[in-house]
Amino acid sequence: MEAEQYRRLCQWIDQASPHGRRKRQQFSDRVIMKVFIWSTLCDRPVVWACQECNWPPDLLEDLGMLPSQPTMSRRLQSVGVRQLTERVCVMLSERLDDGGPVKVIDSKPLVVGNYSKDRDARRGRAAGGMARGYKLHAICSGKAILHWTLTSLNCNDQVGAAMLLPRLSEDRRGWGYVIADNGYDANATHLISRGVNHQLLAPPRKSNRHVRDTRRNDPARIRSLDALANPLKHCGLGRSFAQEVFAERTQIERNFGNLVMDGLQSPPPWVRRPHRVSAWIAAKIIQRTDRALQIAGVMA
Repeated sequence: MEAEQYRRLCQWIDQASPHGRRKRQQFSDRVIMKVFIWSTLCDRPVVWACQECNWPPDLLEDLGMLPSQPTMSRRLQSVGVRQLTERVCVMLSERLDDGGPVKVIDSKPLVVGNYSKDRDARRGRAAGGMARGYKLHAICSGKAILHWTLTSLNCNDQVGAAMLLPRLSEDRRGWGYVIADNGYDANATHLISRGVNHQLLAPPRKSNRHVRDTRRNDPARIRSLDALANPLKHCGLGRSFAQEVFAERTQIERNFGNLVMDGLQSPPPWVRRPHRVSAWIAAKIIQRTDRALQIAGVMA
């Protein structure tokens, strides 16, 4: 099963990196990424994938000589490998994205042990209480994860939104709706969303439920308050258009659930520090998107 998916992922990597190795490089960027993908696909550390005994013979023939663990550790932080990873993520998400105007933004905690030596894993709120770790912020369109970023667990959701929402300016439609929970209901978040021609729809906070003063609220925030209040309920309509759109928010929960089934839960003990956690997340997102494309019948 892993070997079959690994071959498909290698086709995507070859499409995103048609060139060979650069000068004074023993291994090309795509070889480094293929070895890393094999380790994450099998849920093993990188040093495990650097040993020939852990590879099927037919897969090893395509790679030739394997890089050492120090080489992998150094090259995974290089600009070339990071750019290749991003190109593969974008290529897969564009194939899966249906181009609809509705996007969903949310975050997912990635918890590490309380006794971890990772000084970047901060203590913050997680499901069921306080924990240490990181937080994945993502914007989804349907089953596709369009944009994502990583912060520490003590980071507010609005900070992650401020990093992700400006990237919606690259949207091919040029406009749309962003669905979020009430943790994103803030003037700054509505202002950023309005700046990229997207209307943020988030349930109001309790203290802001009946405030319609433009001196306190951004106009986009007031539109969200009015739209989600269902002003047509007295006309016999069960739900307004905005409430029908807001019902799409559950899609990102299903996307996170699918990522968990593919192994994106708590980072394993060998995945610590932001550069390793972000590379591990990217590999898991690539694997999940490839499986979704396989189910949809889209081939490399």
